[in-house]
Amino acid sequence: MSWFSIPDSLSPWLGTLILVYASLPILIYYAIPFMFYGNRSTKRRIIIYVLGDIGHSPRMCYHARSFTGKGFQVELCGYVDSQLPNFIAEDPNITVHTIPRISEFGMLRKVIFQILVIISKLWELRGSDYLLVQNPPSIPLFPIIACYRLTGCKIIIDWHNLAYSILKLKLKCSTWHPLVLVAIFIELFFGRFANYNITVTDAMKEFLVKKFKFNGKKIVVLHDRPPVQFYPFNELTEKKTREMALKTETFIRDLIPEGFDINNGDKIIVTSTSFTPDEDIGILLGALKIYESSHDKFDNKLPQILCFITGKGPLKEKYMKQVEETKWNVCHVEFVWLSSEDYPKLLRLCDYGVSLHTSSSGLDLPMKILDMFGSGLPVIAMNYPVLNELVTHGENGLKFTDRRELHESLIFAMKDADLSKKLKEGAMTESSNRWDSTWEKAMSEIKVIH
Repeated sequence: MSWFSIPDSLSPWLGTLILVYASLPILIYYAIPFMFYGNRSTKRRIIIYVLGDIGHSPRMCYHARSFTGKGFQVELCGYVDSQLPNFIAEDPNITVHTIPRISEFGMLRKVIFQILVIISKLWELRGSDYLLVQNPPSIPLFPIIACYRLTGCKIIIDWHNLAYSILKLKLKCSTWHPLVLVAIFIELFFGRFANYNITVTDAMKEFLVKKFKFNGKKIVVLHDRPPVQFYPFNELTEKKTREMALKTETFIRDLIPEGFDINNGDKIIVTSTSFTPDEDIGILLGALKIYESSHDKFDNKLPQILCFITGKGPLKEKYMKQVEETKWNVCHVEFVWLSSEDYPKLLRLCDYGVSLHTSSSGLDLPMKILDMFGSGLPVIAMNYPVLNELVTHGENGLKFTDRRELHESLIFAMKDADLSKKLKEGAMTESSNRWDSTWEKAMSEIKVIH
């Protein structure tokens, strides 16, 4: 018997043990890095996945810029249907990954294609420290990102709204509709896999804690704030600057109607919309029609109103047709589609912003109001309970609930000089509250940054 012998019970496993031992270097130095680290660099890296047009997803773009400011490499994934903001396109630490669109296939094939695209891109970017997604949509993202945690990536969900409430609005059905129940389950169940949750309002956080039973310690409120490109004119030179811009800015100068004069008290208002059912542009057009009637029947000294409606969406042609079929005398309505550089310029040129956003869930706030406040623009906003977190009636804006109240608000805004001055002062105060400081505080609270 030799000094060293292998027990008979281990003999069948000897080859396997040797193979495992020999493969350890390959496993440690190649297989594990390939599976879990991919092409990760020495920088901290975050994937920001937007199932929408990047150029018209401002909050996610602001996230991207803020993360690069903290030394992150940002992988920004989304559709590129419009021009990217300069601060995204020109930042060397932001890589934009365009998600392909398909239109010729049926709904089922589209969903399958979308799932494959998402999985493929996330696999390519494996090894990232964080993955930030917006909700809605929750389908098909939530189940996929729940599995993605297995790569060691921490998941952050930014709750802009509730997907199931939007589906209810779209289908015009109750909560008990089968598709709505599926949407609720996906948000409630798979949303729990997130390491952190961000909400746009205190009310949204309260809903997630009380209704969905999420851990409140993993939720932070990050109110929207205007970014740097939205800023007001200098108060001392505003009048002269506006006059010059109305004559020289190519995107607006040809849209000023003959006889329209801001020096005579004529006013410019603006609203931004995606022309969807939760923003009824018909309310604004109806209020302007009543304003026309008030001018003709009761007060021919009412100033002219130039109304800009920006954006695009499924109901746009319907409203354009309504405007074309209406005879306008003192109100002028223009539909415009602006670049991300021209939109802030337009806001600075206006007297009031109008928000028709009503929120399918009643828990989110319209980003457009923040852009308006950032530009020093008072708002006239459709009222719903959570709006109190943003707009104070008579201080920085006016609230309405229907077209007649909107008409009354327009009358006050056009004729009451003292009210206009007070609202302007309130909006200018709001313009000083900015995104960066609010973002940094929220991210520090959940220890994403230190």
